[in-house]
Amino acid sequence: MSKKVISIVALIALVAILGVCLMACNADSYAKKLEKKGYDVSKSVSEEEKEDGVEWVVVASKKGSGLLDGESVTITKYVNEDDAIKAEEAAQKLVDTLGVGAVVRKGNVVISGTEQGVKDAK
Repeated sequence: MSKKVISIVALIALVAILGVCLMACNADSYAKKLEKKGYDVSKSVSEEEKEDGVEWVVVASKKGSGLLDGESVTITKYVNEDDAIKAEEAAQKLVDTLGVGAVVRKGNVVISGTEQGVKDAK
């Protein structure tokens, strides 16, 4: 009997931990992470973006020592994964064309920007 109770408690704890981990992927967590690394951060979602299937957007930049130096990153969460895949493909084409930057997709979240900016956001 006690083994069943322990198993049930362990299962409930596992589900709770998984829920916390999944909920941690939000605009505020990305914003706090980037602010700690010295980025200026803004969060927004316009009505036009919502119509395009965007849930939220975080834009962050950090000034460098020169005029064109610095890091930047845009993190966009889409309502569904298909929209995120399309956005990732479009951003990757742009990166390939320009020869600079990086793009990463984690489920419904697309992270794009300078290589260091994307690395800092991950």
